[in-house]
Amino acid sequence: MPLPRFTSGSLGRLTFADINEICEAAEVVQRFAREYSRNPAEDSVRKDLFVTLSRPPSTAPVGDVAFAEVILTSSVELIPPYWQLAPNGITSGAHKLANGQPNPNYQPCYFLRSVTAYHPLDLVGVARLTWIRSKEGRGYWIITARERRAETFPAMITNKTPTTPAPLGGSRWLYGWQEMVHTPGSSAFTIPFAGMYGGTGAPNGAIQYGTALNGAEYSTPQAGGSSATVTRLAIQIGEIVSMSFDNNSGAFFHARNEYSVNCL
Repeated sequence: MPLPRFTSGSLGRLTFADINEICEAAEVVQRFAREYSRNPAEDSVRKDLFVTLSRPPSTAPVGDVAFAEVILTSSVELIPPYWQLAPNGITSGAHKLANGQPNPNYQPCYFLRSVTAYHPLDLVGVARLTWIRSKEGRGYWIITARERRAETFPAMITNKTPTTPAPLGGSRWLYGWQEMVHTPGSSAFTIPFAGMYGGTGAPNGAIQYGTALNGAEYSTPQAGGSSATVTRLAIQIGEIVSMSFDNNSGAFFHARNEYSVNCL
């Protein structure tokens, strides 16, 4: 907004010419502030990043995604390169500081499509981010490409906890699990970089989710007659199953249980 100019008068020892110089300086500051809001000094110098994605804390805006920068590395010739976390790389950071105030270093990140919720498999693998500024001057990282994922993936059962109390008709368990990848041309499974994990204590920077349910444990075991009792057994630790998610990020799989039959 233009400030007034004066042709006469004074304010104490300040003449009208001094006041005009102050007004001109104030207008310069106003113009600088408007330009700064459109192109702030903290604007990202880099316009593209390769990252791994993860779920943000509950204090983050709805639809926001947390990320950490990764770099490509190759230690042996003729062997495909692989991704690893970048030392001192760019991360999304916490949305709020410990005192509850907004974090000035927070970097918002959203999917290219406008969503208020995303499927857990959208967060798995390496993604490419592009820095884009809105017409109001706010900067965002937008997820413009990511690894394609199948709706199911192999996972190893790592632990099991009986549900309490056991449901009517048979026992059920809550299963801890670790995402695995099959090594082509062999019978080996390995833990992927920045994979998924169900339970507590996620290893190797894995994305942590809750325990999984086995859909096969929702059927009623067949009775063994008057001369036998039939008991459902849990899925064995170390078994590889085909894992998936529902739309509420709940992990589940379907694997037939073994049964113990005791004759009376």
